[in-house]
Amino acid sequence: MNSIQTRSTGNTFGLMATQAPAAVAETRQRADDLCTAEPTRGPRETGTLDRAEVIAALPQAVDEAMQRALPERYTPDLAAEFAQQMLAELRQDPDRVQTAAQRGPEWMNRWGCPTFCVEEHDKPNALECHSTAPVETTLKAAEIDSSGYSQGSDNLPWMTAQVIVHNEQAQAYGRRTQVWLGYGVHLAEISPAEARRALDSLRAFTVRLAAVVDCAEQVAADDFAGDPEIARLDREADDRRSGVAAEGQE
Repeated sequence: MNSIQTRSTGNTFGLMATQAPAAVAETRQRADDLCTAEPTRGPRETGTLDRAEVIAALPQAVDEAMQRALPERYTPDLAAEFAQQMLAELRQDPDRVQTAAQRGPEWMNRWGCPTFCVEEHDKPNALECHSTAPVETTLKAAEIDSSGYSQGSDNLPWMTAQVIVHNEQAQAYGRRTQVWLGYGVHLAEISPAEARRALDSLRAFTVRLAAVVDCAEQVAADDFAGDPEIARLDREADDRRSGVAAEGQE
């Protein structure tokens, strides 16, 4: 059964992935290739990159990859936004989150981790299940929630996603893989098949959303601010009408 929860802490989703899966795959691969290069220490070794070089090279790598993978949707601004998201993730954790495979066999055997797990199980409040590194939109839920429901929710991203594996006492209870798909304060725990349906639906929706946004931009060209003085006089007249109506009811 699906479970949809309200959450107070967020993990992640790449909105770009719904618009350009091929571009995301290529740019993230190029970023990973750059970021997994050993940092230079002491004499320079052939083929190594330090952190500053990774940061400097990433925007161009993203731009080139998106031009090839998504020429009909590519714009310099879109590529720059995606690059900034990746750079923010890179800068946020100078040491980068280690996977279980990077921690080694002893760690994996102790905690029963799949190779991709990035959970720090030896820390308080760590998940008992196993998780991939999450992805997220740079856009925050509170930025577009006009209802105010998302205000004060730990600066949650608009959308997030990560793979979760439950294998506690697997011989008794089996092994179960889920996708945690977050949207603002809500979290859906769904199967990979259900996540695929969500992805297909989201891809189709972004095409229709693009049409709505294009239309809105054209219509908004005729918008104007109005006259503050006329607005003040209108409010005063409305207050007088309200006062007269109230007196009539007494």
